[in-house]
Amino acid sequence: MKYGKDYFKNLNYTDYLERRDKYLNHAKELHEFLGRLGLISEKSSIMDYGCAVGFLMEGFKELGYQNVYGYDISKWAVAQAKAKGLKILNHIDHQSFGVIICLDVFEHMTDREIHKVFNQYESNVMIVRIPCSSDGKRFMLNISNNDPTHSNLKTKNGWLKLLKKLGYTTILPLNLLTIYDTPGVMCALGLKPKAYLNHKSSL
Repeated sequence: MKYGKDYFKNLNYTDYLERRDKYLNHAKELHEFLGRLGLISEKSSIMDYGCAVGFLMEGFKELGYQNVYGYDISKWAVAQAKAKGLKILNHIDHQSFGVIICLDVFEHMTDREIHKVFNQYESNVMIVRIPCSSDGKRFMLNISNNDPTHSNLKTKNGWLKLLKKLGYTTILPLNLLTIYDTPGVMCALGLKPKAYLNHKSSL
């Protein structure tokens, strides 16, 4: 059952399949925010890693983006996304993207898996949303503790260290209307030096 239909409908995601509008708004806000910084354009390639059924991908496509890709380990979710004509990658091969987006994903992966994946999928720009701990023992939010597939528990400082090991030397809190940083959830924009140097006038 792990990451099957029941997971998305019942286990910690009672209304996940009804959240399409929320993810469409995420896409719109990220498009506007990254666009203002000169970090994205409609020609950019976008990877939604952990795309589930593809709501965020749909949002970017509706905004005019053509190079939108997704990856997810859930065969059920991938089938739903492909049925909508979305571009889902079946294998993790070396590939570069303009932007990588990882919303509610890292907590499901080991550090080793994270390093392996993002040495293959590369980008100078990464957006992350990750539930966090204040003490390294429990997630701060009960909803995060209730999901048994949440296996990677870190404080915000711990996640910052991991992102820096991935090469994201500039990490900025992300505070938009529908996607924002809180004590229990780290939302951030990570930039590698090349991205920062290319757009330092905007930043």
